[in-house]
Amino acid sequence: MRKFVIFYLSIILFMHVGVVTAQENLTRIMGEGQVSAEAMYLYLIKNNKSDGLNPIDEDYAKEFVITTIKEADMEGVRSDVAFALMMHETGFLNFGGDVLPVQNNFGGLGATGGGAQGAKFSDMQTGIRGVVQHLKCYASDDALVNDVVDTRFADYLREKAVYVEWLGKADNPGGYGWAVPGNGYGYKIVSMIDEMQKLDVSEVSTITVYEENVSDEIQENELHENTVLNDILVKVKGDSLNIAVAAVLMFTFTSLMKRYVSAEK
Repeated sequence: MRKFVIFYLSIILFMHVGVVTAQENLTRIMGEGQVSAEAMYLYLIKNNKSDGLNPIDEDYAKEFVITTIKEADMEGVRSDVAFALMMHETGFLNFGGDVLPVQNNFGGLGATGGGAQGAKFSDMQTGIRGVVQHLKCYASDDALVNDVVDTRFADYLREKAVYVEWLGKADNPGGYGWAVPGNGYGYKIVSMIDEMQKLDVSEVSTITVYEENVSDEIQENELHENTVLNDILVKVKGDSLNIAVAAVLMFTFTSLMKRYVSAEK
């Protein structure tokens, strides 16, 4: 009996360590973006069709990128995650599904299929803000910086998908998700981020997101510090739980081993 208990606890301990290792390889939604504004712009302008339903010009593309970065930074969401998700949902702003370009609904919020067009936003910035807020809803329990514009924001979704790979319901261990059924949904977004990182932006003019003056420089530094702090807190929060569980299992395992050895003697 003792041998069985020890063996069982050993399996649990190693399974827990395996889960922790697997999660470390996933992509967090909260944090600082890893893709430059220039790469985002090039990715959008290359894939938006001039003869499509919603052709855009260079100015609009730059404004979209800059607005995405600013809105994501304010809420501590990775800008490249928000941008890739919107590119995936809209087909690089080409649209063509149930959602119309005039809705400024870049994340398909409320568009659940069957002709449902979903949410409508007054302008580009508000639409992007809605997507960023919905990502933060899934990835964090921190309060929003701006007033809620996300029509799908709900407390029961808080922290239900802290990783990009969990945004598809089929891939989410809790059965929640941005996309339903969403098989491979989050992995596609990660793949798009990888594609952007590999782009050659040497011929792209520098895109200034924050004006270079004292007040904006301070603001950017504060945003960066807040993002870094959030990353640390999230990691500590997760690591603390993992360490605590591992410690309890190890203590129990060690105690049982001691009793078993004593009994054998």
